[in-house]
Amino acid sequence: MKTNTKNKRIAWIDIARGIAIIAVVAGHSLGNYWPGYLGNFLFAFHMPIFFILSGYLYHEQNQKTLEKKNFFNLLMPYIATVAIGFILLFLYRMVPNSIIAPSRGSSFRDFFFSAIYGAGGDVFIPDTSIKIKAIGAIWFLMAMFIANQIFNLIMKLKIKVRYKVMVIILLTLVGVQTAKYFFLPFSVQPALIAQCFLMSGYLIKKYNILSKVNWLVIVMLLLLWIWDAFFNLFDFEGVNATNIYIALPVGITSSIVVMKFSMYIENLTASVIEVFERIFLFFGEQSLILLCFHLIDLDYVQLWPKVIQMVNNHFGYLPAIAFGVVYRILFVSIIALMMPYIPFLRSFYMHRQHPFSELKTFLVKKERKKNDRRK
Repeated sequence: MKTNTKNKRIAWIDIARGIAIIAVVAGHSLGNYWPGYLGNFLFAFHMPIFFILSGYLYHEQNQKTLEKKNFFNLLMPYIATVAIGFILLFLYRMVPNSIIAPSRGSSFRDFFFSAIYGAGGDVFIPDTSIKIKAIGAIWFLMAMFIANQIFNLIMKLKIKVRYKVMVIILLTLVGVQTAKYFFLPFSVQPALIAQCFLMSGYLIKKYNILSKVNWLVIVMLLLLWIWDAFFNLFDFEGVNATNIYIALPVGITSSIVVMKFSMYIENLTASVIEVFERIFLFFGEQSLILLCFHLIDLDYVQLWPKVIQMVNNHFGYLPAIAFGVVYRILFVSIIALMMPYIPFLRSFYMHRQHPFSELKTFLVKKERKKNDRRK
């Protein structure tokens, strides 16, 4: 098993995250091919695997320590992305144009409530005419924050693992059933169904399941995933699917397939494969930045429709969609490459490497240089 000696990251886990974030971007870029088989296939695993990998890496922590860590690593990127969205909305209101144009509406009031509510899809308040608009893809950050706190509390219980599994199943059912009637703020119900994925990752690690899964089993799990994609669209953020009681276990089994595939890629040595490995590693390491700025591209920057239209006029719609996916991957990749060199912003999105204390030091040095010039 390879590790990045600089930050102790496990290579195959970053490869799996890289595959997943590419699937997220591609799944949101299918145009007229959505909904459909490919979308069902991608949505089956691309969000569940992030929670499963988090469960795989889980270790019991002091609750306050976990809250603080998750606040900086999950909620601060959420807040920063909301702030960028607000700035872009303000610019659009000041100078209406066809490039920076919010696709979810142009009301500051709607934007404020959607940011506070933190839902991935539109929410209709029962027995009222009130509609809270979706915040979009960064619902995941809110859900992961809530899910991690709940899971850590459960894992700290002084009961046997099988009873913890029973608690997890109960919470997952609560999440599924309550979402049918009223969608709670802060993506609470997605956080509840995420418990089954977190626990699955924990059990996969605890019982060393990946080493016991041979290629015959992988083929069977892949066939199950392919079968599921023919009819089942898993809407994680909305806690909904054609059949959610099939979607949840398929989210686990399809993630196992991707995890094994990632381990396989890690062990290949061919030069061409190593290039792809480095790409996946980059995407995996920067998956949080890619997710957040994918939202910006998806909901605020209207270049993708123009790219689609231009390519479609010359080559047809399928090549246009393929080119559109490449554009969206390049857009977020460029941002991720630039982020380490943006002093203020990188503290929000790369807090582990660039904590806010570093920002304070940067500002003090800048002030000293300014004073030196005056002298």
